[in-house]
Amino acid sequence: MTRKTRAARKLGTQLAEIGAAVPSVIGRRMTHMALAGANPTASDKREMALMSSEKIEAARESWNAMTQQALALNATVVQNSMAFWMPWAFTAKPLPAAPEAFMALASAGLRPYQRIVKANDRRLGKQRESRPTGSRR
Repeated sequence: MTRKTRAARKLGTQLAEIGAAVPSVIGRRMTHMALAGANPTASDKREMALMSSEKIEAARESWNAMTQQALALNATVVQNSMAFWMPWAFTAKPLPAAPEAFMALASAGLRPYQRIVKANDRRLGKQRESRPTGSRR
């Protein structure tokens, strides 16, 4: 049996946390939209706008994080190439194995989604607890 690496554990934890939080966030938001009906209040409209804007923001942050991760790996590859040709000027750094590099890249890309989903789960859970049963905001 292979030993699980740090990157694999981190990626697995992220996927599990996202997978656990997403159903409740979707359920709460769908209920919120159904209760709002055809005449949403200003608060309902803000929540619906937030749904769209945070997805765009998470995608932007995700691409940025993956780009930064790829650039860091690329810089290590370039430094190792330079160390081969000019060992007096550069020191080679160890490169991660391909699966490790992929998992680190995927983990960096998931980090913004994980943060936003967990924050939404906490926020929407608090709203539900603080609102009296049967009343509409």
